[in-house]
Amino acid sequence: MKLFKKIITLMLVMTFAVGAFVSDYSTVEAAKKKTVKQKDIVVVLDPGHDSVHHGFQAYNLDEATINLYIAYYCKNELERYNGVKVYMTRYGFECPYGANPDSASGCLSARVDYAKKLKADFYVSIHNDYDADVDPNVSGCKVIIPNPNYRPDLCVAGYNMASSILTQLTATGLKIDDWKMCPNGTGIVTRDSAGGKYPDGSAKDYYAVINKTKSNGMPGIIIEHAYVTNKADRENHLSTVEQYQQLGVADATAIANYYGLKLK
Repeated sequence: MKLFKKIITLMLVMTFAVGAFVSDYSTVEAAKKKTVKQKDIVVVLDPGHDSVHHGFQAYNLDEATINLYIAYYCKNELERYNGVKVYMTRYGFECPYGANPDSASGCLSARVDYAKKLKADFYVSIHNDYDADVDPNVSGCKVIIPNPNYRPDLCVAGYNMASSILTQLTATGLKIDDWKMCPNGTGIVTRDSAGGKYPDGSAKDYYAVINKTKSNGMPGIIIEHAYVTNKADRENHLSTVEQYQQLGVADATAIANYYGLKLK
């Protein structure tokens, strides 16, 4: 009988000890989970063109320079938020991917490869526009997004980001571009390649940075902020550093809103 009592007592002691250990272990594991930092969003800003691969150069304005200013201001503003890391495909005027003026395609591929290496969650190419037929009435902002082919989820991501960006850009006074490439009046555009195909046989996106980001599994968009060929756009949005800052801050606010980021 005494032996039986001893065995029962020992079992109870062991049960309480194991229970306490499990409880302590669970508490420690829960604390660890709370302290594990959530992965930061990685955004790659691509200031379109450079001193080798030119954009528009007119009215004493250079698109590559304007794009770089906007990207810097966007980066600085976006880094005021928690949970995001921001990189740029170029930080200066020269092309970091080759000085051959005929190497535009290779340059674009290298920019996307850079974003892929960083495991980017979103690729935002920053541009400004001009009308090839020099129609001074064409004005406003638009965002080019992935078409719904091959990876429709990237089209949805592009559409939602574009909507956020256009909300912020129109708040600066820009109009929505209702040009022939924006027949729906939303300022959100897709454009198919005439001959290129994705692996499933569907039409590729026309613009290289979009079809290349899609092929690498990341959403990519092109923001066309304003028209240099429109007098109002040029004077009110593309003529001063303060105006470039306003556009960059608008882009950053839109990206932060898309991801639900909070200021530090």
